[in-house]
Amino acid sequence: MPWPRIAESLRRPHLGPNPHKLSARLPEDPRRAAVGVILWGDATGARKVVLVQRGFGAPHHPGEIAFPGGMTEPGDRDLPATARREVVEEIGVGDGLWELGCFPDGVAKVRVRFTPVFFRWEDPAPAFRLDRELEQVLMLPLVPLMAAPWTTERLERHGLALDVPRLELALGGWAAPLWGATAFVLKAWLDVVKACP
Repeated sequence: MPWPRIAESLRRPHLGPNPHKLSARLPEDPRRAAVGVILWGDATGARKVVLVQRGFGAPHHPGEIAFPGGMTEPGDRDLPATARREVVEEIGVGDGLWELGCFPDGVAKVRVRFTPVFFRWEDPAPAFRLDRELEQVLMLPLVPLMAAPWTTERLERHGLALDVPRLELALGGWAAPLWGATAFVLKAWLDVVKACP
């Protein structure tokens, strides 16, 4: 997936009627969070997206597949800085990340507003150092994700019905769903990419 197409996919949503909002849900928690959407590839374009599987004993979202990320801290300059700090803390990746831009905000099931910050990463030999709360890092090929058999799941949260994308992943002898806020952001972004020249 060429980098100029990705840049266009991050610009387009900000031109619409709700440029900073991906979800109709309203956050109930005033705190903010950010996640790092790391696109790995080379000079020609992105090939894979980096996701993590939370540990099954983790205090939040046990076993779920997610983007690395978390809550803002007082020392964070801005939301991209939060995303970058969390990526370093969770998977040990800091060098060589180029910030591409932000996608409109989502609301996680913990009712916190979060900003997806996209990063370009061209390390020829990706290596990770996992936080103790993580089970593993996943690098999913982008092109197959665009053509994958996504389904829709209706979730009722706090009086609001939402249609949330879901994708059943089967990788190396294990299976897990990609759903919730992570799937919501990833599928929305992939749909914008499809519409970009």
